Amino acid sequence: MTNTTTSRARRGLTISVGALLLASATACQGILDVENPGAIQEEQLGDAALQQLIVNGAIGEFQYAYGQYAQWSAVLADEAFTDHTNVDVRQFSLHDFTDLNSINSSVYEYLQRARQSADDAAARLKTMLGSGASSSLDVARVLAYGGYAYTLLGEGFCEAPVNLSAPKTSAELLQIALSHFDEAITVATAASTGSNVAAAQDIIHMSQVGGARAALKLGDAAKARAYAAQVPASYEKLAYYSSNTVRENNALNGLTHASGASLAMAPAFLGLADPRVPQPASTQLGLTGGSIYTPLTPYMYSEWVSSGAAPRVSVESDVKMATGLEARYVIAELDGPVQTTLDFVNARRAVGGQAPVSLSGDQLMAELRAQRARDFYLTGQRLGDLRRYAKAGINLFPTGKYPVFTDSYGTAKCFIIPLTEKAGNPSA
Repeated sequence: MTNTTTSRARRGLTISVGALLLASATACQGILDVENPGAIQEEQLGDAALQQLIVNGAIGEFQYAYGQYAQWSAVLADEAFTDHTNVDVRQFSLHDFTDLNSINSSVYEYLQRARQSADDAAARLKTMLGSGASSSLDVARVLAYGGYAYTLLGEGFCEAPVNLSAPKTSAELLQIALSHFDEAITVATAASTGSNVAAAQDIIHMSQVGGARAALKLGDAAKARAYAAQVPASYEKLAYYSSNTVRENNALNGLTHASGASLAMAPAFLGLADPRVPQPASTQLGLTGGSIYTPLTPYMYSEWVSSGAAPRVSVESDVKMATGLEARYVIAELDGPVQTTLDFVNARRAVGGQAPVSLSGDQLMAELRAQRARDFYLTGQRLGDLRRYAKAGINLFPTGKYPVFTDSYGTAKCFIIPLTEKAGNPSA
């Protein structure tokens, strides 16, 4: 898969390798003890004929996890809130939840499955291909997607174990992400010959954007700049969604219907009059009767429109998960309040229909943060950004009264290890 246009039929890559393994239950004998000729046995996953299936499985797991993370990390940040009757949804949206919370647990499960699927795919492909793995586009591709899974774990979770390990810190998870991106770049570079050049460059740039993102979160300015500087401004990598099955839908569609909606735009993103963060003309009732503005299709979604009535998020709306624009933001942040940063800020303001400004110092950097928030609205960037800003003494997490309840916001600023992991992992 590359960043080029792909048919809807080919976008349905949400088959997990684990789901294809034939399950056996020793308690089920007699009439239930039958063979399923359509099932794929675990030992068959070493068959070279299934190579593409293994790759697609890893990509599909990531794309599903990414959609769920983009939605719920928005709620844990300051991009969105919910007006929902479910207690777990409400507590999560209040930023006041425990390790029993089902929303927190689900996001954890999805990201860990994406991480493990990519790691498993890389290991299987390396065994399958032998010496050829060092120049295999498929190996490079699953390494890159694995890098993004680790990045989201590092950005979104306070800590998380890997393969029954003790909990790893955000920094440790992001370091693992960097090692995946570096290996992906090395392998893709070796594979960049003949007809593979375009596909290899796609993987390389995808990994460079991911590397810049992870390095920025780690505070490694030199490494972040080195990655970002190599990404073309026009580069875009999409996470693909489709109407093929519910699992392949863009997750945001489910909570933003014209009726029965529960996901709302948070106050920080209301009234901007910016086409990148489109707002409905009027409110609608949430599930508990609150008046909410539901998000419409934002800038980084494939069905975004620059003018006119913005559409609701479609089940088929793809999301730009890695872009040259993100790399330019990294460089601008590292450059600080200089003329090139001001020029960049004003270019982004123009996209949002805003007049140019003449700012310097902290005010310019604050405007850079504001423009970044608008450009990457609902793409899973914001939670990691808010955590990074908070470490620097800039707390943009919502506080005070919750928009539609009488409750006040809690203090949670990251996902936590769920009880299910603790119960099955003595080290967690």
